[in-house]
Amino acid sequence: MIMAKRKHIFLTSLILTILIFAAGIMLNYGLDFIRLNVVSDVMLTHELNTDAYLAEQEFTDFFGGAHCDVMNKRIASLKEEIHKVGTDLSSYSRFSFFNKKDFDYLKRKYFLLQLRLWSHIEKLNKECGQSIVPVLFFYEIDQDASERQGFILQEVSKNFEDSVFVVTLDKDYEDEPLVELLALRFNVTRAPTIIVGKMKKEGLVYEKELSDIIDKGVNGKNETILSEK
Repeated sequence: MIMAKRKHIFLTSLILTILIFAAGIMLNYGLDFIRLNVVSDVMLTHELNTDAYLAEQEFTDFFGGAHCDVMNKRIASLKEEIHKVGTDLSSYSRFSFFNKKDFDYLKRKYFLLQLRLWSHIEKLNKECGQSIVPVLFFYEIDQDASERQGFILQEVSKNFEDSVFVVTLDKDYEDEPLVELLALRFNVTRAPTIIVGKMKKEGLVYEKELSDIIDKGVNGKNETILSEK
């Protein structure tokens, strides 16, 4: 009688454990699709707004108008959108177990959207006398120093919100040749590495020093590329 009761308790516990585990898997599977849709929707909005930006640019070029004012307003919203994409993608991909391929696709697309926006910002700087400084941040996945640097950079960049555009790139990302080309162009061999204007800083950079580097970049005082271990 006692053995039968124990067996019944064991089987009941086993079944409950299996059901809870299965429910957890199904829940995460469903959440993966929700997370993917959230990131995809923001990306689609960003792409549409980028197309609108280019259309407005062509329109003012042809018909006249406040060309630089239009470009400057659009760039501000595009920067905000791409920042949201990066934040969501970084957060959601950590919890994805079933849709790694889809998140990897979005990651590649995100890198390309950043680089595309970078080129638009450089054009804005050249044509309209703006001084939005690109801050290139090369990181390494699952590296404590890169993760800490990302948080520090996020906090510091808030003080230069209108003057900088942060481009975050996985140093070892192989699926997009353009990322690898940039790493070679700037001789990035370790992470984290931050490049502002003509200054390169390797290793973890703390808040005060990073703020000084960005401030010099914004004011055009970074004259040479420096590599400091």
